[in-house]
Amino acid sequence: MESLEQNIDLKTVLQNEYVLHLLRTGKAPVTVFSFCEQLEVNESDFYTYFNSFTLLEASIWEMLFNQTVDAINQDEEFATYSAQDKVLSFLYTVVEVFKQNRSFIVLKLGDISRKDFRPKELSIFRSLFNEWVKEVISKGLETDEIATRPVITEKYNEVIWGQFLYILRVWINDESKDFQTTDAAIEKTSALLFELMKKGPLDLLIDFLKFAYQNKAY
Repeated sequence: MESLEQNIDLKTVLQNEYVLHLLRTGKAPVTVFSFCEQLEVNESDFYTYFNSFTLLEASIWEMLFNQTVDAINQDEEFATYSAQDKVLSFLYTVVEVFKQNRSFIVLKLGDISRKDFRPKELSIFRSLFNEWVKEVISKGLETDEIATRPVITEKYNEVIWGQFLYILRVWINDESKDFQTTDAAIEKTSALLFELMKKGPLDLLIDFLKFAYQNKAY
């Protein structure tokens, strides 16, 4: 049998085989040596790409994020979307990407506590997501789609991360046909969050209180 060392994309092979091992056994390989021996790959070749299984797994989450962004960027009109539509597009697309890897994601994230706002499994994904969504928010602030508010503005990205985690948990537990419950959750949470981030009665109240305090108009 031809050695996998000759495979042009050994990094992808290692990622795919690692996922298969997790799905078959429910746990990571015991050692890098045993994993590489099974694949007929030199252990030193593994370390060309990853220093540990932890970093290999992180690269899988990075790959899933990049696949999502690459897919939405294929839409030539995406750059002209509103901030809300950009987030909607990301959420719908990431769900489609995750569907192709559902068993892996359920295995890794199915038991995560609802109180866990920063799951360690998603650390690299969260970092990339925050960087992406901050840019979306910045554009929304420039166009006044999103209101600038003291203190709160810098937390908008965390709010949308919380939305993503909620959608993820809904999707993991979704038994509806074609994941219709997840689709509804994406629509409803996005409509609510972006309505709250727009200028509205809250901003009028804040402006009045600021005016009243500064001018002692009471």
